[in-house]
Amino acid sequence: MKIISGTIIDQESTLTFEEVCRAIHAEDQLIIQFIEYHIIQPKGASKTDWQFDDVALKRARLARNFYYDLEVNFEGIGLLIDMIERIGALENEIEKFRQR
Repeated sequence: MKIISGTIIDQESTLTFEEVCRAIHAEDQLIIQFIEYHIIQPKGASKTDWQFDDVALKRARLARNFYYDLEVNFEGIGLLIDMIERIGALENEIEKFRQR
């Protein structure tokens, strides 16, 4: 029997730079490029102070998959993630109207 453990990241939790790298299995430099291209936004002034929330973790995971699995460039990754988030927001709005 294999026991798996993990940490739940919610809206109140944050991760350090190193924790994000480990969580999505990415090199430091890739995460830095995600930040430079505004794909993810850390809180904090420097790499040692950076904190990432649940949204940044989700975006970083998607970005990593687009980069490695589909070979999308950084500009394309930002655009794809923004479109996915817009579609999700629109679907939520539609659901609210249906419930009325």
